[in-house]
Amino acid sequence: MWIITFEEKLDTMKKRERELECIYSISDLFDLHVPLKSLLKGIIQRLPSAFIYPELAESCIVLDGELYQTGMFEKNKQSLSSNIIVHGNKHGFLSVSYREECPLHDIGPFLEDEQRLLDVITSRLCKVIEKKHVEEALLNSEKRYRMIFDVSPLGIFMDQNGTISHCNRSFLNIFGVSKNDVVGAEIFEFVNDDRLNQLFAGYLESSCPFYENEYSARISGRDIYLKSYYVPLRSKDNIIDGGIGLIADITSNKNSEEELQNQKELLTSTFNALQDLIVVVDREMKIVTSNWKSDMISPPQNEGSHPQMYDCFTHNLMPCDPCPVKDVFSTGNMKEFEHIDSVDNKVRDFRIFPVYDTKGDVIMAVSHIRDITERKETEEALKQSTSELERAYEELKSLDQLKDEFLSNLRHELNTPLTSIKGFSELLYDGTLGSLNDGQMDAIGRVVTKSGKLQNLIDSLLFVSTNQNGTIRYNFEQIELSSLLTNIVNLFFDTIKEKNMHIHTDVDFETCLIDADRTYLPQVFTSLVDNAIKFTSDHGTIHLSAFKEDKEVHVIIEDTGIGISEKDLQNLFQKFYQIDSSSTRNYGGNGLGLYISKVIVENHDGKIWIESEEGKGTKVHVRVPLRQNQFSASSSSPSISCERPLLR
Repeated sequence: MWIITFEEKLDTMKKRERELECIYSISDLFDLHVPLKSLLKGIIQRLPSAFIYPELAESCIVLDGELYQTGMFEKNKQSLSSNIIVHGNKHGFLSVSYREECPLHDIGPFLEDEQRLLDVITSRLCKVIEKKHVEEALLNSEKRYRMIFDVSPLGIFMDQNGTISHCNRSFLNIFGVSKNDVVGAEIFEFVNDDRLNQLFAGYLESSCPFYENEYSARISGRDIYLKSYYVPLRSKDNIIDGGIGLIADITSNKNSEEELQNQKELLTSTFNALQDLIVVVDREMKIVTSNWKSDMISPPQNEGSHPQMYDCFTHNLMPCDPCPVKDVFSTGNMKEFEHIDSVDNKVRDFRIFPVYDTKGDVIMAVSHIRDITERKETEEALKQSTSELERAYEELKSLDQLKDEFLSNLRHELNTPLTSIKGFSELLYDGTLGSLNDGQMDAIGRVVTKSGKLQNLIDSLLFVSTNQNGTIRYNFEQIELSSLLTNIVNLFFDTIKEKNMHIHTDVDFETCLIDADRTYLPQVFTSLVDNAIKFTSDHGTIHLSAFKEDKEVHVIIEDTGIGISEKDLQNLFQKFYQIDSSSTRNYGGNGLGLYISKVIVENHDGKIWIESEEGKGTKVHVRVPLRQNQFSASSSSPSISCERPLLR
């Protein structure tokens, strides 16, 4: 029989005392609800004191890859462990070992009671860890739901029989209030919803699981539309214990709906206001919609109903004729044709368009039908008018050709007697045929002057006719411009002296060669100087200047005459245009001088224009290119040889 000595009993009691102290101290840690890391560190510090050789014991905890241990812990074969199992999965272990070799007991150097102690502590630790996981999951869930609650675009409130206990930011933004003004207030201070009030008062059906309503409200001086949702929470006695409500600002949606409705009404009105007939047909050849017009087809039997397919497309088709609508469905191509109705003899234009679905299949056909009877009649009338105009144009061309031939023949017929008259009158005026008295000299002088004007008129008419036919030829050669201008001024010496006029010349070059026709270009400056003298009163002044500008020479003839009004300036270069066209006009002329001058200058690649103000004189500008290579050119139209008309 094994007798336990007093010393052994004493050691056992001390061992139990240390175990109890360890258990109590670790239990205190569990009860304090300290953070998990602090709990683990506290366990490994307190655990060695409960073992046989506490001075040699070291402990550690491994949890989810994290290591917590005393300073000299080293896992060896003299270690005691207990696994940490959380929700059925191993997450780590709790271990105790001796840093030196110790006598062997039940489990190596450890006792079975020490293993049970380790298992008890590990079991308690596992429950704490499971509880913390659950608390953390609940906390995260609460955070997520609170975040959803706060950031929801809908105004959310929770109430107890109409008293708001919670609300989110959207609710505050919708009503423009602070949270202190909302929590504890009645929902009806913000929501003007009689049915919701009846729900809380118990007047609505007690079994109502869900409630919603739309209504208008005025908040902060503006009208808005709100939509309320409410889900009541009922007790077993079907009494409302609380609930969750949603408030949505649907003003923009309402405005969009109204805008869409307005657009729909506008499109419908536009569709119905179209004068053309629009018909939409489905694959079964049924009319889906149309803007029926009574003047397009026979009226339907029932008021407001769509026309029949037969009336729109096929009532004039023969049995063997293809149906145009069916062709559109089968081919997917637009169909266009014109049709004359045998009933009312009206011409209508048919255009049938396919309508595709998302798969590319033709699901409908839209037919556009327009009455083009009036247009066809107008086209026929226009064709007839065009034919008549073409015939008239050909007649005018014939008349114009006859006119040109007449003018050409007239010049030749007039030149023969005019040459004799002019020649003999000049001989008489020069005294070649004998002396004349003063009266005879005055008379014969008038004959010479008038015959010269008549010759000039004939030559002008011939120039206009020849230019229209494009048969005028220009022979360009080098001409000295300053000498040309001097000779032209000298031609009018007697006339200038007779009217007591002053003429000033200002030419900034001594020699200036240009390529020009020696016959036609001088006639331009002669005509312009003659006009300046003619339309300037006695004692007036004429200023002739010329200067070089880049590759051109610019000639200006300025007078102090009667001037030209603004309305007449734009017509001066037209044929036969005269400012005073009455039979009693003060100034002679045939209205061709400026027209002929413009033609000649432009055929010299030049430009001519006039600046004038009524009553303040006139300034005529002529610009022609400086000397280039000698060449021979003609007017733009094809030319043939002809007699060169001379202008005087």
